[in-house]
Amino acid sequence: MVIEITSNADLPKCLNTPSKQSTKARQLVNLHSDIPSKKARGPNLQGFFSRTVIVTLQNGEDVVIQFRPEPLDLEPFLLARRVLGEVVPDIKVIQDAELEREGIWVYWMTCIPGKTWLDGARGRTSQTRVTTVRSLGRILSKGYVDDSSGSVIDHKVRPHLELLLASEDPQIRQFHLVARDLLGKLDQLKSLPLFVAHFDLNEVNIMVDDNCEVSGIVDWELSTPLPFGMGFGRVHTLAGEYSEQKFYMPPEFDDAERGFWQEIWDGIPENVRSHAKPEAVQIAVTLGTLLDTFQLDEGKVGPYSSVAVNALPKFLTYRIPLIRGPDSPPYSE
Repeated sequence: MVIEITSNADLPKCLNTPSKQSTKARQLVNLHSDIPSKKARGPNLQGFFSRTVIVTLQNGEDVVIQFRPEPLDLEPFLLARRVLGEVVPDIKVIQDAELEREGIWVYWMTCIPGKTWLDGARGRTSQTRVTTVRSLGRILSKGYVDDSSGSVIDHKVRPHLELLLASEDPQIRQFHLVARDLLGKLDQLKSLPLFVAHFDLNEVNIMVDDNCEVSGIVDWELSTPLPFGMGFGRVHTLAGEYSEQKFYMPPEFDDAERGFWQEIWDGIPENVRSHAKPEAVQIAVTLGTLLDTFQLDEGKVGPYSSVAVNALPKFLTYRIPLIRGPDSPPYSE
């Protein structure tokens, strides 16, 4: 069970206010850096699973100190950093025996420049969505990990689908037919290249610069290597959005969605493109969309949100541009 932080009161006494978190973060930076700290601040929005402090050093550089109520598996972060480079924060553990006795683990990360997409796009023209989504596709096109996905299909994807099919949850049962069809197509995905997949791409985890180009992506703890295409299932809510609990396609949706895929295809190496057959990629995108909606947590499958479940029938009709052609809409009615 993932431990959520609903308020600062969920933290031990030594960290249960923003000022205490800032003070402790500066102490840790002063202990573990050659450059003393100058000041500290919290981000505009805190996550549900950590408390973050941005510490400015005397030389003007910012670093991130994160307090978490459970230890992180650093391998997803390190793999993403190795593949995608500096758009992924570097991360290391900071040992603090006192905090660990209180059930808190500390991590030091490089600070990604810019603002969250949520803040960076506020009050700006809708066309910035096209800029952001296209540049995100350009970054994700560099996510190559391996030539084939066979092991991941057998040991991660198939068990996830089988658990979904075994579920009696009414929200899940309505998609059993789709899941069973995808289960029968899994072998077609084994020849797809393996790519890093974030699996929680949203307007808070995507950072942008002043021009709304993506400057980095944070919060990689849910990421895992998956067949090319599976990690792009969030294209729906990157090019579109939820409004009043329903999925909404803004006027710039088509430009953003097609631009995303154009950057993906233009950016992948030729040897990867030759193995990424559009029909298999389409299956992977559909599969990624389904499994993103019903995520796996400690051996159990459950809905990501009721809003996502309600939008899923429409999302499952989605066809990527290389399949639907230049004139057809992305979704079937």
